[in-house]
Amino acid sequence: MANLNFDQMRCACVTTGITTTYDTSKAISLEYTKYGSSQINVYASMLEVQLANVSSATKLYISLSRDVAGDEFVTTETRSDIQVGITSNTKGSALYRLDVIIRDLQDKVLYLHVRTNTGSCDISAAALTYQY
Repeated sequence: MANLNFDQMRCACVTTGITTTYDTSKAISLEYTKYGSSQINVYASMLEVQLANVSSATKLYISLSRDVAGDEFVTTETRSDIQVGITSNTKGSALYRLDVIIRDLQDKVLYLHVRTNTGSCDISAAALTYQY
């Protein structure tokens, strides 16, 4: 079997006030920092979203796009249950199993668009694991 090289596109950011509608002003940039190549292809396998201040939300919907406006999607809307913490029901996580090759990552940034099914939450971190 060939060597498997994994890495992550990350955002250690805080985005507050995620609600039931997509808001492009709250798009989260996931940045590729590995190589200086002008054209990158990656095989995305998992997206991890860490949450804070979870209030009544039980599901988190995501989409990944090439642009902050959310008009050039590389993954369509996907849903995950929110798993709240064992000791704190206001912290949680949403995990997404992906199986997609993302081609031509020209500017080395993907934008994560998020919304809830009900209620609200904040995003405290996000990471897209990929193979190259």
